[in-house]
Amino acid sequence: MKLKNTLLASALLTTATLSAHAATELTPEQAAALKPYDRVVVTGRFNAIGDAVQAVSRKADKDGAASFYVVDTSDYGNGGNWRVTADLYKDNAPQADAPKNRIINGVVELPKDQAVTLMPYDTVTVQGFYRSQPEVNDAITK
Repeated sequence: MKLKNTLLASALLTTATLSAHAATELTPEQAAALKPYDRVVVTGRFNAIGDAVQAVSRKADKDGAASFYVVDTSDYGNGGNWRVTADLYKDNAPQADAPKNRIINGVVELPKDQAVTLMPYDTVTVQGFYRSQPEVNDAITK
């Protein structure tokens, strides 16, 4: 009887310690504020997104991550298999770098929320055929 109680107590303690070390899923805001240390891909047949998240959580636990954020899910090869991409974060993950404004040919490109607070200096119109966005940016900043 004493052995049975000991085994039961050790099983309960093991379950409690395993669940205490489970990696937690981050919200988009939390993930944007931290810098991930690794990106993993998990593939398999999942019945729901919750099953896919559990698989990523197990992978994160195996890799020693404290938390994770699911970046993308897609149907892998249209065969019913899912491909789940997730970022992994350590417990002491560094803060993410603040986005910096791009400088193109000496002209600073501002995001819309910063640009609307300023008075326009000049309006630029360009015409022509441009193969890519960098070519358009180059033409505007000249």
